[in-house]
This record gives sequence, structure tokens and C-alpha cells, in this order.
Amino acid sequence: MKKTRILAAVTALATLFAGTIATSACFWYFYQPEEPKCLNDR
Repeated sequence: MKKTRILAAVTALATLFAGTIATSACFWYFYQPEEPKCLNDR
């Protein structure tokens, strides 16, 4: 019984950690820096 509770707690923490990492990575996906003027097509 005790082992099951420990494994459930570890699973919950791992899920929380994975969700936090995945959510924070999404913000970087939408970030686009401005293109330098010297690279613009004329």
C-alpha cells in the first residue's frame, strides 16, 4: 500500500513537471524577432 502511494506521488510530480516544461516551450514557438533592415528585399 505504501509503495503504491509513493509511485502515485512520483507520477503526479512527473506529470506536473512535464506539463510545466511543455507550456513554457510554447511561448518560445510564437516568438519571432524583427528582421534586420539589411536583410530586407528591395
